[in-house]
Amino acid sequence: MSQPPDQRALTDVERSLFRLYVNCQLEGVHPFQLYQEYDFNYEQLAMIAGCSLPTLTRWMNHNQEPRSLKDVYTRRLGEFYFLLKHYEQIPMELWDVVCPLPPRLRAILYPSSEP
Repeated sequence: MSQPPDQRALTDVERSLFRLYVNCQLEGVHPFQLYQEYDFNYEQLAMIAGCSLPTLTRWMNHNQEPRSLKDVYTRRLGEFYFLLKHYEQIPMELWDVVCPLPPRLRAILYPSSEP
């Protein structure tokens, strides 16, 4: 595969971020863990994992792990679990870059920052 003509070389910072990301030891989470700990339903867990509801239902009810993408699903569940546990440490300004918070959600997540 040839490279696009306008593609630029990676900087040391970008290469370092790449290595950090691919070697990150963030643990995947089985959907049952979130189901036991929080009041999520199967549809919500499927949305978090990025899989279909039938896939999640088979996984939970029949212990049939997904044949493909299981690592992707458990990684997404792990990322969400991490967010649940550590969202207060994420600066509000970072949310504005990644996923802007509407005023109502901002007030729920960061009640002490409101006047």
